[in-house]
Amino acid sequence: MDKPFAAREDDVVIDKEIVFNSNLKFSGTSVIVNDKEAPKTLPKSFSILKGAPEKILPKCSHYFSVSGQLIKTKDLSPLYEEVNVQSHSGIRVVAIAVSEEQLNAEERILPEQMTLIGLIGLRDEIRKESKEAIQMAKNAGIQVVMITGDRKETAISIAREVGLLPETHLHDEDGSDRHLPRNSVFTSEEINKMTEEELISILPNIKVIARALPTDKSRLVALCQKQDRVVGMTGDGVNDAAALSRADVGFAMGSGTEMAKEAADIVIMDDNFISITKAILYGRTIFRSIRKFITFQSTINVASTLIVFLGPFLGIDFPLTLIQLLWVNLVMDTLAALAFGGEPALARYMHDKPIRRDEAIVSPEMYSSFLLGGTFIAGMSIAFLTLEAFKDFFIRDGVYYNEGFLTGFFGFFIFITTLNAFNVRTRKLNVLDNIFKNPGFILVLVVIFCVQIVFTWIGGSVLRTVPLNYREWVVVISFSFIIFPFDLMRKVLIAPWLPKRLIDKTGLEHIETKPESPAKKNPNNLPKKQTAKPVSKERTPNPNNSKEQKNKATNKNQSQSQTSKDRKTNSNAPSKEQQKKQNKPKNQ
Repeated sequence: MDKPFAAREDDVVIDKEIVFNSNLKFSGTSVIVNDKEAPKTLPKSFSILKGAPEKILPKCSHYFSVSGQLIKTKDLSPLYEEVNVQSHSGIRVVAIAVSEEQLNAEERILPEQMTLIGLIGLRDEIRKESKEAIQMAKNAGIQVVMITGDRKETAISIAREVGLLPETHLHDEDGSDRHLPRNSVFTSEEINKMTEEELISILPNIKVIARALPTDKSRLVALCQKQDRVVGMTGDGVNDAAALSRADVGFAMGSGTEMAKEAADIVIMDDNFISITKAILYGRTIFRSIRKFITFQSTINVASTLIVFLGPFLGIDFPLTLIQLLWVNLVMDTLAALAFGGEPALARYMHDKPIRRDEAIVSPEMYSSFLLGGTFIAGMSIAFLTLEAFKDFFIRDGVYYNEGFLTGFFGFFIFITTLNAFNVRTRKLNVLDNIFKNPGFILVLVVIFCVQIVFTWIGGSVLRTVPLNYREWVVVISFSFIIFPFDLMRKVLIAPWLPKRLIDKTGLEHIETKPESPAKKNPNNLPKKQTAKPVSKERTPNPNNSKEQKNKATNKNQSQSQTSKDRKTNSNAPSKEQQKKQNKPKNQ
């Protein structure tokens, strides 16, 4: 075709069309040429087709040479070899052909006689930060799976480039994947031949699924959820909408279709996988902040309840008045929420295991913190109220000043509970860890101290307070710091008795934990590296199964997620019940 003809689009009418989908793996258009000036060699009607080489090439009986001559096809093996070479390099190959036959749009089948125009290689640019983001997800206990419609060889190449599969630098002439980890790469056809039980048994090992269909994504999401895992899926196309909607968290790409965005829970505006890992990091940070606030507030509630309950038995009718308790709740609820709400998102949070779907918000470590801490604060408060040594500091002009003593006790209760916020915000022994990354925390605590001191001057009969002198303030504030050595002792003594997953890896790693039995420590008698591999636990396999089946069922104590090269991912975490089952020793 000459350029003037090619520019007149109105002279070319589309007659029939077959839209591409992942089942057909090709698309085509039949056109009718109405231009009288068109070259005589050009048919009045013809079809243009493009698609996967394995679909197009077998139907091509002829091809155009470089000079444009029509030549009969004799041997296509060199083309198949070149397609394999390019696919191993991570290039997606598309075949383009023409045919004088009209398309069968109803049955959606290819013409029997086609002429090959050529092969086109396409390659998606891998973002520099993609490998780092995937490694970060692995460190977080998330198993990332790439689900793509590309050829298996192309998918393997991309997966190696981004760090999903190890770099073996070994290539088989037949294109086999025997150098890959067992059960790590499959095609849609292969997984569709498997039963549900077979697929579940290898699910934690899967890294790549090639030539995937939309139904494969929904099936994998359903199987993961059936195992009580939390699943995240990313996608950008219309075909991804079902899986995005079904997943626990759906991530749609900002450049994707509107249907995908409507089905998803979160839209990633920059189309970057690292944004998903950042979302996970901030989610974990928020969850930790919620737990910190619950621990902080529960400590105050335990302490105030014990003080009010035990006060009358000690001869003090109202250690804390109703107005004072109301003031405590107003100050602590509002200002403490602001203080913990600004906690920084630390990179070490991405080294924690995922939180199980059925895991309680209040953990054993939190119970130990607010029950022991609240009881200790209540005990120190009762000691303040009952010991004569403290009352001696509130003698003015040789006379015991009861109003000043009760004011000092009220200030002591506020200060000791406020200082406990330093203990609550970190599990590390260093209570000032990353404190300057949350300047709002320091500001809020300073405000609480200042407001409390001011209100002792202006509270009067409403808050049952009177002004205190310098010596009395020094005693009250100094005694409040006793909460720090107590909580340090609690962290040191309680750490060996807590499950390892509840201990901050960067906080108490120097404290020896309670030794475990060999069977419990390594139930599968596997090497240490293998037991630390970030995959999810499965149900214990049938002991009558073969040794190979048993080996497939090991190393399943982390969460799982799925992603495609088009950025389709899911993540999950095992349930508490499954974790208990998997901890039973197995015969290898």
